[in-house]
Amino acid sequence: MLLHASAESETRTLTIVGAVIVLVIATAAGLIALDPFGGRPADRISVSIEVPYVVQGIIPGTALVMHGVQVGSVTGISSLAGGGVRLNADLQSAPTAGLTDAMRVDYRTINYFGVSGLNLSPGVGGEALRNGLHINTVPAGNYTLQAMLTRLGQISNNVITPELVGTIERITRYTDEMNPMIETVMIAAQTIAGVQRVPTERLLANASGISVALPAMVNALTDSGDAVSHSDANWMHYGLGDLSEEQFQTYFIPTWEAINNGVFAAVGKLESSHVSDLLPLINGLKPIMDTVPPLLRPEAIGDMLVELRTRFQKLYGGTPEQRALQVRVVLDNLPGIAAPIDAIGGAS
Repeated sequence: MLLHASAESETRTLTIVGAVIVLVIATAAGLIALDPFGGRPADRISVSIEVPYVVQGIIPGTALVMHGVQVGSVTGISSLAGGGVRLNADLQSAPTAGLTDAMRVDYRTINYFGVSGLNLSPGVGGEALRNGLHINTVPAGNYTLQAMLTRLGQISNNVITPELVGTIERITRYTDEMNPMIETVMIAAQTIAGVQRVPTERLLANASGISVALPAMVNALTDSGDAVSHSDANWMHYGLGDLSEEQFQTYFIPTWEAINNGVFAAVGKLESSHVSDLLPLINGLKPIMDTVPPLLRPEAIGDMLVELRTRFQKLYGGTPEQRALQVRVVLDNLPGIAAPIDAIGGAS
């Protein structure tokens, strides 16, 4: 059976069919482009995390890490009407299989470059993660690089006070005052090192020789002191002329022999065994001792003693039976006394 229609009816029918075909093609292309059902991979879970605050560096694309490994990322950040922030995040289902909505979060640095991230920690109990789950939590802390720098600035402001700066300045100034002494010590050490010609082994050998002879010398000094102190309780009150022949032979001669054979013999033995070591010391002391006689001339000392005796004689006046000390007291510089003296006509 054939249908006959006019040209206008056929044109209208073809237009409707074409419009339907174009609409179907456009709808298919839009679905393919938007892909609302296949945009998220099968191993991803989308959740939203509501926290009271976020810190610097938390932006879309920020990594979510667990045990130092990235397990997801922040996909969006929005403010809540009642306060707080909502973080939309995509998580990998396999690494986060053990997480629940009781998990803990904190902000921390996730690499050596100071990039901030959101750290996830497993919690006890709760519901397993699933698509569209809303999690309300409070961050355990802020351990990002920005927070560390802020805390360091606060500590610096509280610790580095003007008093501390002044103390450091005084210490530096005192240290600068010690520079000449330190420089002198260094110069002396360098000079000794430059002029030292005797090996250290030889110096230690000399020191060992002295230490060997030293105990005998100390023993002799001790014996001599014991002989002097215990020979006679009244010995120190006698002169040589007061001693009897028996006392002289009993006390003085043994004591003198102990000193002579003990102290002087030990000193002589020590000097004879270390002549080469004592000569540099004597040669070094000679220039110093040569300056003493010009300072202590007998004529000058005699004149000084005569002058002192004359001045002491002038201090005392009167007869030999009644001497008076002549003293002049200067009171002019005392304000409490100078004013009354001036008021009564002064003093001659």
